[in-house]
Amino acid sequence: MRTPIANYIKHHTLILDGGQGTDLEERGVDIGNPLWSTLPFLTRDEVQLQCIREMYRSFKKAGANALMTVTYQASYQSLLKYSNGKVANEQDYKDFLNYIISFTEKECISSNDYLIGSVGPYAGFLGNGVEYSGDYGPEEIDFLEYYRPQVSHFATTDRIDVIGVETIPNVDEFRSLLTPEFAALCGTKPYYISITTDNEGNLRDGTSVRDLCRYIRQSITALPSSLLFLGVNCVDFTHCTSIVTNLNNNLSGSPLKFRAAYPNSGEIYDGTTYSWSPNPNSASGSTWENLTSSLLEERCVMIGGCCRSSSRDIALVSRVVQKQPGA
Repeated sequence: MRTPIANYIKHHTLILDGGQGTDLEERGVDIGNPLWSTLPFLTRDEVQLQCIREMYRSFKKAGANALMTVTYQASYQSLLKYSNGKVANEQDYKDFLNYIISFTEKECISSNDYLIGSVGPYAGFLGNGVEYSGDYGPEEIDFLEYYRPQVSHFATTDRIDVIGVETIPNVDEFRSLLTPEFAALCGTKPYYISITTDNEGNLRDGTSVRDLCRYIRQSITALPSSLLFLGVNCVDFTHCTSIVTNLNNNLSGSPLKFRAAYPNSGEIYDGTTYSWSPNPNSASGSTWENLTSSLLEERCVMIGGCCRSSSRDIALVSRVVQKQPGA
């Protein structure tokens, strides 16, 4: 029986999985689709579903005990647009999410593993790589309505331990998540919000660290304790610790801080070609072991990897975490 996640992180560090899409691509799954690695759950392609089973097995063997559902690209709006009619209404959508969760629970993870309901940003629906710019254009977006079908369903699904809203690049989107209205969508389910930033910790749309942290402070009194922590993800691996440190220094004395980190490899993503290339601005000499140690010093309670990180990297994270007293 799993300890409730809010209690677990009081004494232990969760080891998150890594780049699911990267792993699946290496196994031969084509992720060059607007639905990315969610697609096999639509096609029910047994070969590709086996790749998903093996992906989870690989991360678990590496030491991960917090594993994400393959639903980052699976918003209701995305399925309506890209499922070729297989998801045509909210009941279809709930059935689809239930299939993913059931498959993951029964065939991929154990009862001791924590399952994170992965919720990607509005950028995922746009599908043009704006996770790295936060540029959603001039139109007004109803973020709460965009998130509602996926988040509210995860909130009422027992096997989901925590909802992870991740890779948020846009300040209006982020501020909509720091509201009682969004918290109400989550119900009593624990959740966290993870942003993606530049190498200094500024939000991808250019919002400064100072302004970002001011918005957080302004929102704290209206937020429930079920918002467990904030996080950063899909940031440059070589700058990850300094990003977390900078953000938390600007939240000195705040009860809500950045306690989760899962960086990417530091490479640059091209949203038009769905490809990665070396980043000449990445620092050199960093290792996953050093990164993990420094993040533990920042009191991070969940550490893992994002795009282009492998089970080999997660094994290095696990090795350091397991050396902690009481691990």
